[in-house]
Amino acid sequence: MPRITQPHDDAWSPDVEAAVATFGNRSRNEILRYLSAHGPASRGDIAASVSAGEPSVAKHLLILEESGAVLVDVEPGRRHGRSPRYSANQTRIKELLAAHLEYLLEG
Repeated sequence: MPRITQPHDDAWSPDVEAAVATFGNRSRNEILRYLSAHGPASRGDIAASVSAGEPSVAKHLLILEESGAVLVDVEPGRRHGRSPRYSANQTRIKELLAAHLEYLLEG
């Protein structure tokens, strides 16, 4: 079986890497779509509305937050005992999609 390798291409930027990580997973796309349509929501509300359990949603939200596609109203170190609300970062989503499109179509 062939090995999957990392591209050795200067056009493969951190934004392209983040776009692939962000949009290359169906659950993450469902979460972003839900947040875009419904506005800020708690992790429990998101889990109840998408086809993933709460532990999975928590994992996906961390990845989405790291890429900047999701914003959270409570800082990471202050979340214990609180119910943060997550929202889609439309500007960052568009930036990531543009970087991915540029990489794919203008190579």
